[in-house]
Amino acid sequence: MRGLRAGTWLALLTSALVVSLFGSCSREDPRLQSMVNLEPVAPSPERIAELRELVDEYGEVVAEKIDAAYRQADALKLLGQEYIRQQLYGPALDALEEATRIQPRNNVLHYLTGVAAGYLGKSQSREEARTRYLTQAERAYRLAVEIEPDYIDALYGLAVLYVFELDEPMKALTHLEHVLAVSEGHVPSLFVLARAHVALGNLDDAIGAYDRIIVLSGDDATRRRAERNRQLLLGGSP
Repeated sequence: MRGLRAGTWLALLTSALVVSLFGSCSREDPRLQSMVNLEPVAPSPERIAELRELVDEYGEVVAEKIDAAYRQADALKLLGQEYIRQQLYGPALDALEEATRIQPRNNVLHYLTGVAAGYLGKSQSREEARTRYLTQAERAYRLAVEIEPDYIDALYGLAVLYVFELDEPMKALTHLEHVLAVSEGHVPSLFVLARAHVALGNLDDAIGAYDRIIVLSGDDATRRRAERNRQLLLGGSP
């Protein structure tokens, strides 16, 4: 055995690899049937060429299957987005859950799952169902942020969930400040930040958030809304 040349060993290893990969498929492809019980001898050049052809062929099959999986996940994501746009949150959640089974590390899919589950939770009359969907939304947003820590939409969605649905405004503060560190002019986050501070009794901080909106926003209606809310906190007429 020690006298075998390096090329011979390489050929043997190639043969063994093909058998390990394709042995279970030997019933379907007669060319693979003969490889299941390989003898520990050096294959002929013809045999090596045949093995290389099989590796290339099955490599193409694998590549096609991988490409099909990506396309399926993309189609399900687009379907989920359209369902959300049409306010069909149940079908949206079904499509997005199927997509995340294909691509479990896709942060956009988890974000969209959070959106669909959050809307479903808000619409439930039974507390058990509401809690189940809102918990799913929280988990989905957190997974999106775990995959992409600076994902503004997911951070904002999580903060909205904590402030308006889960009554946990303290948990929202870190996520909102993270958004504002990444994007100082993210006005929606400043409105939610102000609301969180009001819920926590931090009126000065809430007023400060409205002050930031007044300075940063380029929209007159948005500035007027912030000014009205600020005036209410100061105890004056809106």
